[in-house]
Amino acid sequence: MTGNSTGRTPDAGPMRIAVLRCERLPRFVTWEIPDVESLFDDDRRLLEAFSALGADAEPVAWTDPEVDWDAYDAVVLRSTWDYVDRLPQFLEVIAAIERSSATLLNPEAPVRWNADKHYLDDLDRLGAPIVPLIRGTPAAGALLHAQIADAGWHELVLKPAVGVGGSGVVRATAATLHSELDALPPETEVMVQPFASAILDEGELSFIYLGDRLSHVLRKRPATGDFRAHGIYGGTVEATSADPADVAEVHSLLARLPFDLLYARFDVVRVDGRLAVLELELIEPMLYFGLAPGSAERLAEAALARLGRRPRS
Repeated sequence: MTGNSTGRTPDAGPMRIAVLRCERLPRFVTWEIPDVESLFDDDRRLLEAFSALGADAEPVAWTDPEVDWDAYDAVVLRSTWDYVDRLPQFLEVIAAIERSSATLLNPEAPVRWNADKHYLDDLDRLGAPIVPLIRGTPAAGALLHAQIADAGWHELVLKPAVGVGGSGVVRATAATLHSELDALPPETEVMVQPFASAILDEGELSFIYLGDRLSHVLRKRPATGDFRAHGIYGGTVEATSADPADVAEVHSLLARLPFDLLYARFDVVRVDGRLAVLELELIEPMLYFGLAPGSAERLAEAALARLGRRPRS
């Protein structure tokens, strides 16, 4: 696997696990969410699952400069949402953990790759179907408009190259895109995609893999009048079953990735009858353990297995 070995013997004491989280929420959610603590429900369930398996797990803020990463056997990335506000610092911390004796899960290589939405270009090159996109900057708005016109797109979604939880995402049309771009700093890297109307009826599907196996599938729909299929904007999230053909398709996407992952969340939407990737979340996705009984335990078991420690029965 990618990461460091703890070198522990099988009869060593309890594994020490740092569950990495943010110290404060990113700027875009500080005023949007009435119940902030509910966002950390996944963390609480995971900590309880580690404890039940005999591990000593605790929440740790990634921004805490006093943390000795060598004191832990593993660091599990979880609710580090504010990395979008200070990406260089976050990547420095990730590199420091990777250099320590702790095993970083997910490892540094996929984290760096996934931190910028250029990973979608790589997925496209790997043969994974993605929602089409065009990249550019507000300073080169004329070129963006020309490319969008050539593509024949009318209903659009504008996104920043780095972002989480729908931050900075706006819906536009070919006619209104100019004003949306004018509101951004000229050199901001953005991507424009055609609006996938299936989000409004079938919804966005999230396939959550824990320890290389499909754990559960979620259906997310936006609130009335919105287009962002995310609970923090009033959308609905529910556990669902998935067509076996869709499961096979998403599993083939996972198989294309050159990483050993503890967890992954594929957010997909149907485009022209086929699932296409909107986002691939490898850093801080909400996994909605509360909607899938046993899922927090599956993640804890998979983490301990990667450390060479058999979960306590």
